[in-house]
Amino acid sequence: MAPPSADVAPTNPRRLALSSLRRILAMDAAGMIVFGLVYLLVSGPLARLLGVGDKLVLTAGGLMLTIGVGVALLARRADPPAASAWLVVAIGAAWVAASVVSLVLNWWDTNTVGKVWTVLQAVPVSVFALLQLAALRGRT
Repeated sequence: MAPPSADVAPTNPRRLALSSLRRILAMDAAGMIVFGLVYLLVSGPLARLLGVGDKLVLTAGGLMLTIGVGVALLARRADPPAASAWLVVAIGAAWVAASVVSLVLNWWDTNTVGKVWTVLQAVPVSVFALLQLAALRGRT
């Protein structure tokens, strides 16, 4: 009788990285879609809570929803193009950078809740970008 491991095909690191990338993209997309919808549906109360204008919240919500749908479509592909996945990483990095710069330069003149929220929303964006980066590097 052969050992149980003899029946199992060796793990393909590229295939594992691809599977991880698709899962990470799907989770990132889900978060963007949910938060994009929330921002759009309750922009007025959310803007007042954060101490910013409605247009900023609506714009952020629209961007999140649009990008989230694009990322979801990318995640559904059997083998997402590397260039597209790198673009998602770049968008995430740009979002985090813009969040930090907006705080440092006080672009939006937010209240304390808005400042804390700006930092808190940048954390998962940076985590997803780093996870996507790691999965992309594993594909090669």
